[in-house]
Parts: sequence; C-alpha cells; structure tokens
Amino acid sequence: MSALAGDRSARIELVCFAALAALASLQWTSLVAHPPAGRVVLAVILATGAGATLAAIARIQLSRPARWALAAAATIAAVSFGMVVVGLPARLFLPGHWDELGSNVGRSLDGVADVPVPYAGADVWTRLVILLAGPLVVGLAAFAAFWPTRRRAAGRICALALLVALYLVAVAWARPGRQLAGGALLLILISAWLWLPRVAPRNGVAASIAVAGAAVVALPATVAFDTGRGLIDYRHWGLLSANGQSFNWDQTYGPLSWPQKGTRLLEVATEHTHYWKASNLDEFDGVRWTRSGSQDTEPSLGEPLEFHPKEDLPRPAVDWVDRINFIDHGLNSDVAVGAGTVLAISRIRARPSRDAVWSMTHELQPGDSYTTLVYDPNPGGALMRRAGTAFPATARRYVSFDLPGRTAIDVPFWSNGGPASIADEVAGTPYTGMYGLARRLAAGATSPFVAVHRIELYLRDNYAYRQNVPNRTYPLPAFLSQDRAGYCQQFSGTMALMLRMLGIPSRVSTGFAPGDRDPERNSFLVDDTDAHDWVEVFFPRIGWVTFDPTPGAAPAATQLDDNALGVTKSQPPSERSSGPGFSQTSGGDTPKPKPVASATGDPGGDGSGVGAAFLVGGAAAASLGTLAAYGYRVRRRRRLSGAQLVGAEVCELDRALDRLGSPLPPGSTLLRAQGHLEELGGTSAAEYATALMESRYRDPGAAPGVPERRALRRALLNARGRRSVLRVLLALPPGGPSQRTAPGDPTTSR
Repeated sequence: MSALAGDRSARIELVCFAALAALASLQWTSLVAHPPAGRVVLAVILATGAGATLAAIARIQLSRPARWALAAAATIAAVSFGMVVVGLPARLFLPGHWDELGSNVGRSLDGVADVPVPYAGADVWTRLVILLAGPLVVGLAAFAAFWPTRRRAAGRICALALLVALYLVAVAWARPGRQLAGGALLLILISAWLWLPRVAPRNGVAASIAVAGAAVVALPATVAFDTGRGLIDYRHWGLLSANGQSFNWDQTYGPLSWPQKGTRLLEVATEHTHYWKASNLDEFDGVRWTRSGSQDTEPSLGEPLEFHPKEDLPRPAVDWVDRINFIDHGLNSDVAVGAGTVLAISRIRARPSRDAVWSMTHELQPGDSYTTLVYDPNPGGALMRRAGTAFPATARRYVSFDLPGRTAIDVPFWSNGGPASIADEVAGTPYTGMYGLARRLAAGATSPFVAVHRIELYLRDNYAYRQNVPNRTYPLPAFLSQDRAGYCQQFSGTMALMLRMLGIPSRVSTGFAPGDRDPERNSFLVDDTDAHDWVEVFFPRIGWVTFDPTPGAAPAATQLDDNALGVTKSQPPSERSSGPGFSQTSGGDTPKPKPVASATGDPGGDGSGVGAAFLVGGAAAASLGTLAAYGYRVRRRRRLSGAQLVGAEVCELDRALDRLGSPLPPGSTLLRAQGHLEELGGTSAAEYATALMESRYRDPGAAPGVPERRALRRALLNARGRRSVLRVLLALPPGGPSQRTAPGDPTTSR
C-alpha cells in the first residue's frame, strides 16, 4: 500500500511541476513578440520527462558516480533538446561551433535588459537568447526537484524558487497590466506543488477550498497595497543592462556591423521631428568620408540668421530654432547628440568644435540628461529654389575632396550658369563614371536645389537597400555601377560626393533617425536600430538642410520625407503623414522588421521551421520517456519477489502474444506456451517459456532476466520481420514487465 501511495505522490508531483513550469515559461515567453507557445510547452514536457527519468534513475541500484552521470546526462539532454525546440540550431552544440555560440550569446546578453519588450527587433540572437532562458531554468528546476538527496525538501524549494523567479522577472520586465488572475493561478500552483503530493485523497477537497479561499482573500489585499511604487527599485540594477553602446561614426562601407538589438539609447523630448546628429563627416579622402576636425570658422553657415543682426537678411521661421531635452539610456559617446546645428547646451559639460560638433568634457553615459538649443531649418522647395548661389567663402571646404592620385580638388561653386566642370581632374580615376552621372542628372537644372533633389530621387528609386554588401577597394563607385545596393553609408556618401563634384556645398551627417514617437510623453524613443547617415546641403540665407537618399521603404521608417517638393522637414508625423514615402512607424538605418511568428531555427538563416522543431522535440520526448520507463521497470522488477516476478512475466507473455496476433488458446499451460513460442520464433523463443517453467516449479530465483527477454524479442523480430519492431518493443518493453502487469495477478491458469 505504501508503494502505491509513493507512486501516486510521484505522479502528482510530476503533474504539479509541469503545470507550474508551463505557467512560468509561457509568462517568460511573452517577453518576445508572437511567442512560440507550442514550442515552449514542448520544452516543458521534455523537462518533465527529465524529472521522471531522474526519479527513476535514483531508484536503480547503481554506484553513486554512475547515478550522478546518468542524472547529469538526462538534465543536459532535456535542456539541450528544449533549446533546439525553441529555435537554437542543433549544430551549435558541436565543438567546432562553440565559439560562434558563445560570441553570439555573449553579445546578445550585453544590454538585453534594456531592450523593449515584447521584443520585436531585428536582432534574431537577442530574441533567441530571451527564449533560451526558459528551457534552461526549467531544466535546472527539474534537476533540483527530482534528484532525491537526504534533504529532498531543499531541492523542491530550490526548484520552486527558480520557476517563481522566472515568472516574476518576466512580469517585472514587461510590466503587463491586470496580473491578478495570473497571480492567483500562481498561488494555486505553488500551493499544489508544496502540499498536494502529501495530502491524503480524503483531505483533497478541504485543501482545495483552503487554497482557493486564500487566493480570494489575497486579491483585494493586493489591490489595497498597490501604491504604484515598488518596494525594490530593480530597474536601476546593472544585471544584464548595457554599460552603454558606442558608435564609430566614420564610414566604412563593409557589411553593416552596428548593433541592431533594439536597445533603448535616447529619450528625446520635443514637439518637432528631427534627425539626432552626433557628428559631421566633412572630408572625403578618396575612399571614404571622415570627420576632419577642421579649425576653420563657419560664420553663419549653420546658425540662425537672427544671431547675425548686422546682416541684411530675413529672419528664420520660429520653429527652425528648437529647445530639445535628451535623456541618455544606453549610449556612450565623446560627442553630444543634438540636431541640426547646436547653438548651446546646458546641464552637461561640453564645448563646441569648429565643425559644429560639441565634444564632451567627460564621456556621455547612460543616466546623463541635458538640454540643447538647436537651429535646424526645414524650408520648402520654393524657398530653396530662391536661395541663389551666393555661397560664402567659408563654405569653400565643402566643395573640396580628394581622389586617388589627386589631392585637394577644389571645385568652383555652382554658378547661375549651372554646375562647374572638373572633368580633367576626375578623368582617369575610378570616379569618372560618378562624375558623368552627376553631370547628366544636373543637366538643365535651374538651381542647386533642383540638382540636389534629382540626385536624391535617382538614388532612392534606382538602388536597393541591403546591409550585407561586399568590401570594395573603391566602395562608392562600386555601389553605383556594380552592387547597385547598399545601406545608408553608401547612399549618403555617394550623394554628398556627387554634389561636391557639382560645386554644391555638402557633407555627410551621422547619428540617429527620429525613432518612435511617444505621444503620452511628447517625446521620441531612439534605439540602436535607428543609427543612420544622411546628407546636409548648404543653401545661402538658409543654412544646412537635411536630405536623405536612402530608400524609405527598407531602412529608417521614420526618416524625414523630402520626396515631395514643398513638404517641410521637421513637422510632427501627424502633419506629414500625407507626404509620399513617409511612415509613422519607427526605424533607423537598419530595418524595423515585421514581427516574426517565432525564432528561426538558424539565426541569420532560414531555419528549420516549426515542423522540424516539433520533430526534434518529439524525438527527445520519446527518448526521455523511454529512459524513464526503463528505469521505472528495472526498479519495479527488483522490488518483486521471485514468485511475483514470475507471475508478472507470465501475464506479460500472454498479453504480448495477443498483441502480436498469435494469442495462446484459453487455459493454455506453460508447456503449451513453450511449443507455441517454438513454432513462432524457434528454439530461442521457446527457451523463455522453459525458463518460466523452471522458475515456477523448481527455482523461484531463476526467472527470465534481461538476456532472456532480449533473446525472445530478437527471435520474434526475426520471425515477424523488422517492420514489426515497434509492436515487439511495445509488447515486451526493455527492463521488466509492463507497468500494467500487476505483481499479484493470478497465474494458476498457466
């Protein structure tokens, strides 16, 4: 009776563990967009199977090291298969891929606590790392719960702590609303885990009523004590939070290496939409754009005209000057991020450089906040057409560039007669084709603005957005004539150089696209996927104006739209939604992808899909279930007396032959069974019945063991063919008599 009670307790324990693990895992998986709930449940089943296996292994009479080795193997198998089920490529478990696995996991763990949840960002590994925590914690909880030690209660409490922590961390991270129902369910499952296996059946109803009553009392108490302020300020802990991401803003043109996890970098409070500028790349060295750090002064090039009252020029529109508040959440930078031309900064220590970039006295870090006064003109097309070509002499360096074998090509300013000619200087260089294209696009243009707009539209309409581009000796000419695809660096670098070839002052600016607008806070939320490059063009009497040639459909969905002539550039999205190509959703240079249904099987690849995951998970579950059943049957076999074991094996043989389609006639004796087996499988099969007779009538300790059972299965397989392997294994499972064969079954009929 005690053994049956123990079996009942173990079964209840497994059910309670599976329910609690499923609740915690599903809550955790809600941290990603479109969570793979089916895969997660399958991973929980695997962990529960591992728990059953551990309980069975612990009862096998083996040496302590052997039992620990089997337990470790079962736990590792459950965790590994669970990770494969939720999306981790199985190949990464091979030793040759450990470096790849470690580097991707390490990169994704850095700052993972700062990504917005539910996570729907572009970085597949960030999504995958979040998901992998589920099977890892559940697998460890199964090991703690079901590996019996002298103090097994401590293991059960440890398992409970792991699962509850998985649930609560997910709730704290995501901050979902209306968690009372989930909390009540969690309370019920915790109570079931702690006490239900030890509650006698006659007391089950009373215990259930007590737990339900506690949950009912707890709900209003929870509401009463909810002050909106937590007892623990966990959001300022540094665990798994980014120490700050840094960016190298010089252009490189190789495969895109910027972080793309969706980590929150900045919160920007303003009513107007801007690009958030970090640096100006104002020098082209023949291959790429870099920041020159020039010490030349720039009077009136980027400042509002009201700051130069001596000049007889019209005053700018009021909204061209903006006061913007920045809060740094995850950015390390030696320059202050602003917009347009920064006129003044308060609340941090920074000094202006001559190239209109403000350098930090101390590195900008997460937690810093500051206010900027900026000048960022957003003129319409008509005003830019009338700006004229009276460029100040101080803008001369913005029409100069180097080419291979040519240094400091000084291009004359665009004049009223059209673009300047530098054909002789460009001839013989890899940039001849680029110059010819710029001249063709500018042919007949009546003003610099018309040429600027034509080049911008040409690049947007005729070249594709792609992040994985090959390294080239001369990246910009290769972008135009060979690859015909690239990301923001190629688009902005090409446009700025083509404009300089025409004598139009231009430069590349780097920083971030506007990001997600938060109407409740009247601010923009900027993350690492918003990193971006664009072009600034100088117009007399206006200043530096933003243009973006990168296709708006793929990269920065919040790019400011200047496709339509006359559409201003810094209006809130609600005022600009009718502009062609403009989207109010978030994005940066890297695409904000549509949420995926689940993590792919191979980060960066197509993956194996849901079917393959369930196939692998099913195979793993079958393996663990078989191992658990084997251990249980071996343990059961050893607990039976000789007479009980023989009786169980006789009943099992009778049922096995019936399942195989060759039943014994009613009332058959063991001697008749011996002849029947010889006809069915030969002498090897008959020897099993002979051993049963020997044990029944002469030596109770001589019951057929593992070798005899194996010989009988082999004989039956040889007789029935390999197609019957599953039926034979189900009829005569390894380890001992089937669980449904009770030791006390009557055997007198044989």
